[in-house]
Amino acid sequence: MEEDELDRVKENHNLLVFSYLTLRNLIGFSGILLPFVLIGTTVIGEDEYRIAPSISDYYYTNNGDVVVVVLCVLGVFLLTYKGYTRSERILTSIAAVSAIGVAFSPTSASSVSAASIHVTNETIPYFFGVQLHLIFAALFLTSLALIALVYFPRSRHPVIPVNSQKYKRNRIYRISGWLMVGSLLLIVAYFVLNPEWLKGVPVVFILEAVAVEAFGLAWITKGETLWPDGEHYIQRAYRAWLSRVT
Repeated sequence: MEEDELDRVKENHNLLVFSYLTLRNLIGFSGILLPFVLIGTTVIGEDEYRIAPSISDYYYTNNGDVVVVVLCVLGVFLLTYKGYTRSERILTSIAAVSAIGVAFSPTSASSVSAASIHVTNETIPYFFGVQLHLIFAALFLTSLALIALVYFPRSRHPVIPVNSQKYKRNRIYRISGWLMVGSLLLIVAYFVLNPEWLKGVPVVFILEAVAVEAFGLAWITKGETLWPDGEHYIQRAYRAWLSRVT
């Protein structure tokens, strides 16, 4: 039996399949919501901007603990998600450890809010002259991009019908994966080139947000929130609830 077919059999005969799909969706929605929560709930003072230079800079706002908690939750979710192959499990484990590493390896402050709950004189960890925070962030996005590009699109069929749900999902996985790769490369280019004409523009935050949204989109698609095979899990849950109350 082909690997993709085995995956589907496992899910179809697993009493915990709804929880497994939910885990994928929790991973995805946690990423999708993070930038919006930070923008929408951060306390800003006079002469401060609601959009920080990067997602990491929200560590130095009133939402510093939100950044840490969400990244740790993502890390735990990813550790819990085992995937179906050893190599996929290795990648999800790398992403999990990297998410937690980003949370507990603060970056140097580009800006500090008056409402910051963290001080700026914390020791910034380095590894061979590079901030450990940046290394973990790069590993996090790279691992998730590879998962979306390599493992999520798997199929037992050499040719997938264009009108199938699988074809639509695969298109989302690939778009999401390349968006993550492109965002990471543009962030690196921005740090290397440091263009003057972009001073004052939260370039890193925008690119990070694009990457995080792409990551979240891939995972909620894998969780069959979008383009599911057969009945949508919300409809299935509604039918189950209806049968209990009638």
